[in-house]
Amino acid sequence: MSVDDRLNMETVLQHAALVSTACTGRTLGEDRAPLWEAGKTPIPQETKEPIVKLERSMPLIPVRIDTEPSAPCFPDADAINASIVRRELAEEAKKSVRQQLHALKERQEAFRLKCESLQREEEKRRSEQLDQKALREQRNNLLVEEAEKLTRTQLEAQQREQLEMRYKTDSKLHKLAVEGVSRCQQRFRKKYEGIAKLLLSLDRETVQVCSEHNKQLKELGQQFDQLVSSVAAGKMEQSEFLRSLIKAEQFCKSLQQVEQDIIQQLAEFSQLIQQQLKLEAAKKLEEEQQQQQQLEEEKRRQQQEKEEMEARQKQAEAAKEKLAPPPAPATAPAPATADALPAAPPESTTTTNVHPDRLQFYNEVIALYQGKVDSVKPLQTEESLKQYRTGCQRAINLPLNAISAVSPQHLSSSFEKLYNFFAGQPVKVLNGTSITINDHPLARDYCLLLMAKKFVSQTETAISSNPQAAFPFASVIATFWKLMPDFGKVFLAYLYKESPFLVPYVIPQQPGQTPEAYLKTIGYRLSDNNELEKPDNYLKRQTGIARLYAAVIITPGRKADGPEHCFGLEEGWRWLAHVVHVKPLPDVSATLIMEILQTLGFELWRTYGKQFVKLLLFIQNHYLPQLAVYDEGGPKTRLEMLLAKFLRERQIPQAVGVLPPGFW
Repeated sequence: MSVDDRLNMETVLQHAALVSTACTGRTLGEDRAPLWEAGKTPIPQETKEPIVKLERSMPLIPVRIDTEPSAPCFPDADAINASIVRRELAEEAKKSVRQQLHALKERQEAFRLKCESLQREEEKRRSEQLDQKALREQRNNLLVEEAEKLTRTQLEAQQREQLEMRYKTDSKLHKLAVEGVSRCQQRFRKKYEGIAKLLLSLDRETVQVCSEHNKQLKELGQQFDQLVSSVAAGKMEQSEFLRSLIKAEQFCKSLQQVEQDIIQQLAEFSQLIQQQLKLEAAKKLEEEQQQQQQLEEEKRRQQQEKEEMEARQKQAEAAKEKLAPPPAPATAPAPATADALPAAPPESTTTTNVHPDRLQFYNEVIALYQGKVDSVKPLQTEESLKQYRTGCQRAINLPLNAISAVSPQHLSSSFEKLYNFFAGQPVKVLNGTSITINDHPLARDYCLLLMAKKFVSQTETAISSNPQAAFPFASVIATFWKLMPDFGKVFLAYLYKESPFLVPYVIPQQPGQTPEAYLKTIGYRLSDNNELEKPDNYLKRQTGIARLYAAVIITPGRKADGPEHCFGLEEGWRWLAHVVHVKPLPDVSATLIMEILQTLGFELWRTYGKQFVKLLLFIQNHYLPQLAVYDEGGPKTRLEMLLAKFLRERQIPQAVGVLPPGFW
């Protein structure tokens, strides 16, 4: 027996000794009868008691036995050994079973691990397949996206090219539409302004006759303004640009038709008014004739009574002569002389190109102007004096362009700058130096011509579009005319060159003279392309010149220079009295007479009274029939309506914008 076995045995015995105190029966060996000695009575078998197991946690404290056990109390050694062997075998069996179970568990765990490994590999394989599939799908998606992106890029590039081409096409069409509509707008505006001016010149009763056409005129103006706004905005399709041009032309034609309808209706109304006036005149003439007949009858009756009285007196004298001696023979009467003859009746009115007195005045003015032009040629042609000429032009143009009736101080300031320069005060030029009008002996005449020309040029810029602008310019002109009389004649010369009808002088066409050359002599201008200006532009310029001419006649100058006027209201009367005896010109004559009447009519009526009314009647009854032979256009119709209005209302309104006396 080894040492370990011995130690185990001792441990077992110690445990058994500890337990034996609580045991009442057998504790070791099989359930069999104990081996007793021969001759002894067997001890009855005790009931089996449960074995009390000791907790391992209990301490192994040896129990002291006070009494020594007897020999029969110890079990048989073989039985103990057999029991131990059995227990060891059982332990071995248990151990073998546990080992087998452990091996089985290990095999199961290995199988489980293998299955898990296979499952993980399968999942990994499936994951790899899914990743590959996702990668393929991602690649396919990338290829599809790249293809779509490339297609989209190409499509966008094509769209941009199309948009750019469309934008260029739209821009060209828009530009063409704007240019075309702009040309139509100019024609439309001129025609519209002419019609509006015609309607404004009419009285309320006459305007009511044209109320329907006036409504059409307003609607056309609004529609054309909407068309111009839409074309200017450019927010329309390509086809609409072409339609806008067609619409603009249609509006112009419609406006022209409205003008023709208004003129025709006004002409009919004018004829009606003239018929009424003629009826009234015939009625008045009839009344006068009746009165004349009554007077003649009264005279005849008085004459008969007188003749009867004379006859009775002669009879009485004859009766006396029969009683008286015969008288001495009478001497023969002396022959009647030429002075004793009655005067010849005045000749009827004849139409000429110009009155001799006005022609003489025109020649004097032109001669003075031409003399000054010839005298300043050395100053105009000298190249070294170019900078000095530029300085003189600047010294005149800047204050002259600033003339307006904003306030008396503003008008006075502009005049003082001009007058101080002519008085010899220095004026600064662009390079910082100063010049005076005394720096050259010909500078005064040169600047005089320059200023007069500049005043006349305002008629085609500021005055033709704004009639009120004529009066501040006219006030400065009248002031210079009083201070420098030769300036007034130079100014008139420029007016007469631009419009000889203000003399009034209708320059005749010379034999062999071309129409273009003749039109130049009566004021038409040539463009840079040697083309004559259009009649509408010519008439507009003539209107502006007439406005300035009439404004100078009635506008007083600066009050500090005296109340007298060098070119007063008598010049307006003289012009009207002469123009009715001058050969009429189509459109021009009617336009100028109407402009003069609108500007000067109020002052002429207030000053000349009945004589001016007689002049208006003469124009209506005698001059207009002569004018109808040469002119049947809109200006002549407007003049007829204007005269009818003035004579019907027995007054002419004062022109708008006239400066009051003592304004500055």
